[in-house]
Order: sequence, then C-alpha cells, then structure tokens
Amino acid sequence: MTFLNRPAFLSPRQTYGSLLFERFVSALFYLVAANLFVVFFVQGGYDFTVGPFHLHAYSPKNWLLLCLALAIVKAWLTGKRTQTPVAEWIQSPLLLFLSVVLIYSLNGRTFDTSDAIPARYLPLSLIQEFDFDLDEFPFLYNDVEDPYFLRRVNDRLVSAYPPWAGVLALPVYLVPVLLGISPRAHFQLMDLEKRAAVLITALSVLILLFALRRVTRHNIAWVIAVIYAFWTSSFSTSSQALWQHGPSQLFLALAIYCLARGLETPKFSAYAGLALGSAVICRPLNILIALLVVAYIVHKHRDQLIGFLLATVPPVLLFMSYNHFYFGSPFTTGFSGEVISPASLFGHHLSWFRTPILEGLAGVLGSPARGLFIHSPIFLFSCVSMVIVWREPGYLLLKYLSLAFPLLLLPIATLGSWWGGTCYGPRLLADITPILCLLLYPSFERFERKALLKYAIVGLSALSVFMHAIGVFSGYNAKYRDIMEPHHELLWSWVDSPPVYLGKQILTKNF
Repeated sequence: MTFLNRPAFLSPRQTYGSLLFERFVSALFYLVAANLFVVFFVQGGYDFTVGPFHLHAYSPKNWLLLCLALAIVKAWLTGKRTQTPVAEWIQSPLLLFLSVVLIYSLNGRTFDTSDAIPARYLPLSLIQEFDFDLDEFPFLYNDVEDPYFLRRVNDRLVSAYPPWAGVLALPVYLVPVLLGISPRAHFQLMDLEKRAAVLITALSVLILLFALRRVTRHNIAWVIAVIYAFWTSSFSTSSQALWQHGPSQLFLALAIYCLARGLETPKFSAYAGLALGSAVICRPLNILIALLVVAYIVHKHRDQLIGFLLATVPPVLLFMSYNHFYFGSPFTTGFSGEVISPASLFGHHLSWFRTPILEGLAGVLGSPARGLFIHSPIFLFSCVSMVIVWREPGYLLLKYLSLAFPLLLLPIATLGSWWGGTCYGPRLLADITPILCLLLYPSFERFERKALLKYAIVGLSALSVFMHAIGVFSGYNAKYRDIMEPHHELLWSWVDSPPVYLGKQILTKNF
C-alpha cells in the first residue's frame, strides 16, 4: 500500500505504524511521568481500588527507572524520525535530569548530619504554624542545654543556620505534612529531606547545562554537566542532605546562566542579581562571588548595574526581615552554629580563622580526607583554564569568575576547622563547584584533539567519580565518624583516609 498523502515530517522510510508507535510511547511516557510526580511528592505513594482495578505505587526509584527508560526510547524514536545522530539526542536535558535524580537516589539513605536537622523540620513549622521557629519540636532540645544547631533568641528557638534550604524543600514536604506526617517520624522525614536535596541539586545540574550550552559546544557542555553532577561534592554531599550547599549551588548556577545569556542579551546580566542575592542569603560567604560579579557588571554592562542592584533587593530584604523578627536586628543572623552580628564578626569571631594559611591550603586542596584535588582531580584542568583565560582575549566573564576560587579558598583554609566537621570530602568547597565546572570548558576545547591530554581528562574523571561514589554508597558510616572525629591526625593519613577505609568497607560488605 502506498501513502500518497504522507505527512511532510515523515522520512521516506517512515510508516504510519512507526509513527503511531512513537505516539504511543510518548503517551505512555507522559502517563508514567505524571505518576512519578505523584509518587515522588506523595510519600508512601498510593494504594486504592476503583471497581475491579487495584491501583498502587510506592517506590519512586522504580518509577524513575521506568520513566527514564521510556524517555530514552522516546528520544531514540524521535531521533530516528528526524535522522538525528545518537551522540546528539542522547544529550537531551530531560535524560540528564532523570538520570541524575535516579542515581542520586540509588543509595536509599540520607546523610544523617545534625547540621541539617533545622532544615529537616523547618518545612513542618512553615506549613503548620506559618513561622520559622522550632519551639513545637521539644524532642530537638532540652531544658539544660540547647543543641549547637539551634539558638534560643527572644524566647524563640530558631535555626543556627540560614533557613532557606528548608524553604526550598517546601514543595516536597507539602502533601505529606497536610496528610498528617508525625514530627517524630524520623525515617520518613529523613526521606523527605533526601528527596528535596536530590531535586535541588539535580536542578542546579540542569541549569548549569543550559548555561554551558550558551558558551561552548553542546557535547562539551553535556560532558561538563555530567562531571558537575557526579565528579564533585554535588554527588557525595549536596544531594545527600539539606545542607546549605545545595541551594547555594542552585542559585550560583542560575546566576551563571543569567551571566552567560547576558553575553548576547545584556538585560539578563541584571537578572543575575536576583540569583546572586539568593545565593548570598543561603551561604553568606558567597558575598565574595557577588562582589566579583558586580565588578564584572561595572566593566562589561555598566548600563545594567542599576537593574542588577535592584534585583538583589528582594532576597536581601527577605533575609533582613527574617533577621529583624527572630534575632532583633537586620544584620544579626545564625550562621555556622553561632549568632553573628557585625560587632561579633569583627570581634571574637575572628578567632575562627586561626589555621596557618599554608597548612590550611594543603588541607583543603591536598589532604587525603578533604582535599579538593584528591576527591575531584578533574579540577586541575579548571586551574589550567584559569591560566588560559588570563593569557588570551575574549574570556572577560571567566577572568572575573576565576578569581572566586582563590578568594573563597582564603577564609576556608584559615578556618580552625577547615575540614568541615563530620562530612565526606571537600564539603566546604562545594559551593564553588559550579564556577570550577564552568572553567573547564576552555581546557576541554583546547585539548579535545590532543590524545594524551584527552586520556588524562578521562582518567581524572574516572577517579573523581569513583572517589565521590565511595562516599555515597558507603553511607560514611557511624563507626568511621566515631574513629575520625576525635583523631584529626587521620585527616592526613593515606592508609586510614575516608576513601580507602570506606572503599574497603564496600568491597568487604562489612559496614
């Protein structure tokens, strides 16, 4: 049979049967995606009967896997119809996002850190009582001494950290809280925390991909986005609990996207102010990055400066209002387990920065337990790119952003606890990873056709993902935390370093 009125979008080899199959797969994908949305945001899924049909769904991981499989088939069929090479359609942002969410969720556990406890419970307070205090959870504190992650101010118990990770987690918590989840349901709340952390970090991956596609070739952008997702602390830290780092990375990635788009459409440079203001209130140390971006705006887009500054007002005003209501002053806030004011910051809080600079730099960059270049050696190529962008014209934005790395290194390296407490890998440098990943593309473009350097990139990439996967799938168990916490000399031990110790645990399955 010959189809005389074949639609224009069908290739000569295409039949109506294959088109119908493609539409069937698309419909099935959207149905599964809708079901995944329900299961992900309704903890415990659903189980009910309609007439003779028994409908139930519980595990988001199973539906994630099915949704990803259907998305791959859908992309393959579309690519086949449009004669798109596999190397192109496989770089779909949707496929990347679903893959990241699935892999982040595979370990089935949340990194149980006390730093994230306020963010874990804050959504309950916001939904049930419309406030930021945590007085309604007496099991978090006692009458003798409050835990370090809470502070009692003006007869209110509030988080000793910026509260915005908990605010971003609201969509994940909303339905379970409205359905009556108990504040004492520890494991269920940890599961909600993990889901929120996974979504926040996965969104930052997606946004960084869109930013990279505006400054480099799509294949390089996709590779770097994968590196950011799995080769860095995004995998082992930000996606595993509601630290401040995940929201910070999300807003920094959004700022990078606005700045990258601003290279063609200058008004988007002004929009970066909103993202940067949000990044600063999530992680106040990001003010150093914001100052560099202000200098860039003055240099490159001076006509956008007023718009940029105005865009920073909403998040900053929100933060100041929160501080005034709960801490009594717009400039006093909870950070790093302390209540900090301008007077205390330039007073006794200066004692935080007591580590000799060379010792601290050696620790945050090269110690077996926390070194950035030990856990993510791929960032050595970011350093190479810093040299490239300063030696060659045409990289003005990267010139300014490259200064963020040494600028953030100085306060972190001189901290008395530069290792970041109980965690895995270079947690305190997690916030800078979107910028370090952006800085990879000049090196990748230059070395793409040089076989030896290409193999070096592949080798360092494999080592990076292996290092962070150890932290994710070992769970950084309590036994090792108890060994390491009182023995900080282990931070410098190669034999007893977390990757070696926990790697052995994974191999022997003796957790």
